Amino acid sequence: MGNHKVRNMYAFDIIIPNNRFQEKHDKQYENWIHLAYSYVYQLDRTRQIVKQDHTVIVDDLTLRIPVICPELDSLALKNHSSFCRKTREEIEENVGAKIKIVQVGIDADNPDYKVPTNSSFFVLRTGWESPLLCGDTHRPIPLYKLFAYDPKADFDDIHFWALDYERLHGLWVSGVYEDFAEAELQNHDSKINHQGRLLCRKIEKLTGIPTFLFLPNFRNWTEVDDKNRKCPITQKDWRIEGKTAENFIAFKCDESRLVSELSMNAAPAK
Repeated sequence: MGNHKVRNMYAFDIIIPNNRFQEKHDKQYENWIHLAYSYVYQLDRTRQIVKQDHTVIVDDLTLRIPVICPELDSLALKNHSSFCRKTREEIEENVGAKIKIVQVGIDADNPDYKVPTNSSFFVLRTGWESPLLCGDTHRPIPLYKLFAYDPKADFDDIHFWALDYERLHGLWVSGVYEDFAEAELQNHDSKINHQGRLLCRKIEKLTGIPTFLFLPNFRNWTEVDDKNRKCPITQKDWRIEGKTAENFIAFKCDESRLVSELSMNAAPAK
């Protein structure tokens, strides 16, 4: 196999023993459970763990929480937000024991993943394990990697923006509110995209790396009209030659910090 290294996402169990347990359903027990859920929620907000709806399993005097992480050290304290670190300290004080992290395997759904490094630009887009993507590889970058630029930074606004965006996308695919949701997602100046552009500026200011907002394109028009559309902000040409509807990015404007795709709904010219 030579020097080839297989990259994966990793499966862990977060183990929280309770050395101060006295009686089920008393205040200490309830805090134990509540803080465990809070801890997992905060790990998810910075994408230290991926795949939502995490299960907290009670086994006698131990809580076990199976999680998937993008890196072997994703759960290290250096990757915690200040809120997450505080919650972890509260848990350990409450139970009188240290949280244990045990690797149990790899994620079968992501057998060839590596967190991108040295990205020439970022893209803000949802629908992936993280709303922040590497513009070169199109692979997700966990939000906790931004702590390298400022350990005290807060990225909850990015997390909640991504949740709102996904709700809009859900409305679009539901059919009932399709027209409304489609217009919100495609319009560069809608509330959701205006906020996204502000977040791009925040990320770029923090990292010094150009950060672009992705604009989806579902328009039902001709291929010629689709290819000839201008950047909605600068009205300049922004199509990348040679790109097709199968490419992730087919339009890019360095001035407006917008990227977009060719429409899969575009009709061939007659």
